[in-house]
Amino acid sequence: MKKIQTGMMNFFNITAYLAKLNLLWLLSTLLGGVIFGVGPATAVTLRYLHIFRTTGHDYESREYFQAYKKTFRQFAPLGLAILIVFSLLLLNFRIMALYFSTIAWIIPIYAVFAILLLYTLILSVITYAKSDSPSFRQAVYVSIFMVFRFPFQGLALLFSWYLLLLLLSAKTSIFLIFGVSLFLFFGEFFHHQMIVKINHLNIKRGASSEEHTSNQSL
Repeated sequence: MKKIQTGMMNFFNITAYLAKLNLLWLLSTLLGGVIFGVGPATAVTLRYLHIFRTTGHDYESREYFQAYKKTFRQFAPLGLAILIVFSLLLLNFRIMALYFSTIAWIIPIYAVFAILLLYTLILSVITYAKSDSPSFRQAVYVSIFMVFRFPFQGLALLFSWYLLLLLLSAKTSIFLIFGVSLFLFFGEFFHHQMIVKINHLNIKRGASSEEHTSNQSL
């Protein structure tokens, strides 16, 4: 019985925190005028989701807005740039649908390219938001490696987002309460799994190089 009660309490704590972060994300995005606020709000939400999932620490709203102010200059241009890229991809897709509809293969190929590009950009933002490195270029390099090194985790993430989109589009109230924080929660979770795998690969490479060095010395 205690296990059931503990599990229910943990579930309610997680849902309450997701709702809280979603509300803070909405307020922060509006505070930055949407186009400038979406980047910093997303970065802080990702960071706090990672800390909550790994340590269980629940940050207060005051701490969230303090972190939002600190990261505003860093992530506001990045968020705006990604919005521009997304808008251009949609515009190009519309143009292709109007003027190249007779070419059967071009739209599916463009759709795959657009999804791959957006997925890489999203992974880059997650990597950049969670790391202490100031270089976004380094985050892009790591994300490109993850895209091609861990395709099954990427497909699982995209499929999870697709199911969430179907669920939340059917229930607008759920989307308003949990929408963005749920998407970011799944993104951060799968991203963490890929980072763990990269760390294991680095450990194996380090062990093999040390073994090779010792063999050469012998």
